[in-house]
Amino acid sequence: MALKPWYKVITPREDLREGRPTDASEFAVHLDKVRTGQAPPDYQDPRRFFERTYLTETLRSFAAEVVARLSGKRVETNAVFNLTTQFGGGKTHALTLVYHLARCGQKAVGWPGVMEIAGQAGVPAIPQAATAIFVGTEFDSLTGRGGNDGTPLRRTPWGEIAWQLGGERAFAIVRKHDEKMVAPAGDVIQAFLPKDTPCLILIDELINYTSRSRELKTGLADQMYTFIHSLSEVARSSDSVVLAISIPASELEMTPADVGDYQRLEKLLERVGKAYIMSAKSETAEIIRRRLFEWTDLPHDAKNTIAEYADWIRENRTLVPSWFPVDHAYEVFEATYPFHPMVISVFERKWQTLPAFQQTRGVLKLMALWVSHLYQKSFRRGMKDPLITLGSAPLDEPLFRAALLKQVGEGRFEGVITTDICGNSDSHAQRLDEESGEPIRSLGLHRAVATTIFFESNGGQPRTVATLPEIRLAIGGPGLDSGNIDTVLEALAPPRGSCFFMNKETNDYRFGIKTNLIKTHADRKAQFSQKSSDKRWRRRSRTSSTRVLHLKECISPNAAATSWIDQ
Repeated sequence: MALKPWYKVITPREDLREGRPTDASEFAVHLDKVRTGQAPPDYQDPRRFFERTYLTETLRSFAAEVVARLSGKRVETNAVFNLTTQFGGGKTHALTLVYHLARCGQKAVGWPGVMEIAGQAGVPAIPQAATAIFVGTEFDSLTGRGGNDGTPLRRTPWGEIAWQLGGERAFAIVRKHDEKMVAPAGDVIQAFLPKDTPCLILIDELINYTSRSRELKTGLADQMYTFIHSLSEVARSSDSVVLAISIPASELEMTPADVGDYQRLEKLLERVGKAYIMSAKSETAEIIRRRLFEWTDLPHDAKNTIAEYADWIRENRTLVPSWFPVDHAYEVFEATYPFHPMVISVFERKWQTLPAFQQTRGVLKLMALWVSHLYQKSFRRGMKDPLITLGSAPLDEPLFRAALLKQVGEGRFEGVITTDICGNSDSHAQRLDEESGEPIRSLGLHRAVATTIFFESNGGQPRTVATLPEIRLAIGGPGLDSGNIDTVLEALAPPRGSCFFMNKETNDYRFGIKTNLIKTHADRKAQFSQKSSDKRWRRRSRTSSTRVLHLKECISPNAAATSWIDQ
């Protein structure tokens, strides 16, 4: 059965179809911009936000507990939450979700997934709440906010939060604390909180604020810690007050002093609140589908493709990695369509421990560029790929390559890619495809295999390689002779291959930033051009002639007697 190409089965979002991946890749939520109405429509419009948000188990659980607490339930609920995961893992997205729920209340009931949240919370309705947002990257205590727009000048987090919750009345209670930059105690905080109204306070990127405050030597870093402590205790003692905090900036950007603040705040929140790890892991594929495609459910043609691949896996179980669940292949392919499972799993298996890797946001940015480029390329060239595979990654596109290398955290791989895979007219894998016969040429098999090895052999583990079974699983499929994969590998890898940066150990392959013996041999060979070889031959000939004449003189001074030597 001829399988239908993925781009004719499932449709990417309009911006990706039109080749605007830069816009589509802006997956960093700016919570303060949502509050002021300046965020992109995907985040600003609550209904649209929920339509494009996949409620992972963790996200749904977090939202349900917030809703339950705002509704006044104190049994088996928490008032203080610490959202944690690695950088770019979805913390701010979670804060945005509960912000929209609290702002809209019962109006949110018709949005996708909201009834599930209410059901899990055990409440008949979504409570509407007073909300306040403080984002550490946005608020500057030197200039403050207001003062020249008809609102009072606020120079501290507590002044800004009080103003957002209760306007002039609430701010008046902490005005002196704001002017003197001294954190208010619990009684003062309790006084400025709304009466008889649920209250949701969201604090994001806290370390960014304390870091700048420490540099200015205003004492606000320590005062902020005191404020968080007092605010947490007030929330815990109240019936319908929730405080949710996201502490860290990127750990790569933290100074030793930042780390100290981070650890102190973590210990505080561990003592008074509940930690939520927001990473999705196995649900990453569903998140990507909701954000990048016009997604409802699997079409019939998609199910045909999934069934064909599942059958191929079962028939070739000896070729694929032992960790792959062969007997549940259909479910695995179903969970990731239109992506091949290896596209999603490589980030979870190998890339998530990379220091610069952004687990949710980074993958979304990368996949937006990937899908947009591949969609347009597929239509132009009439490509027939039934799935988006690792080998299809557009490494020749500078924008995609830059986003990829940012995730890897290794800029020196730029030369590795353009030399051995694609991006230049003489890239080794690309050239080998052009010189090959069918079907290797039309499938671009050298490039696909090399690209797969690049993805599989980069990661945070001490020794990351692409094993032969992993390569076969990522490249193989219905109608493809696996022997062609072996042929391609032989043409790429040492000892007889063409690639300068690929290394092989038995059946393990990897790309590194150091050249291999193939490159060394090629460099030495290049030194021996025909012209230089001729010069070396003439020079050696002259040297040999001189030695022969010298030998004649040593044997006999009589040239006639030794004339036979010249013959």
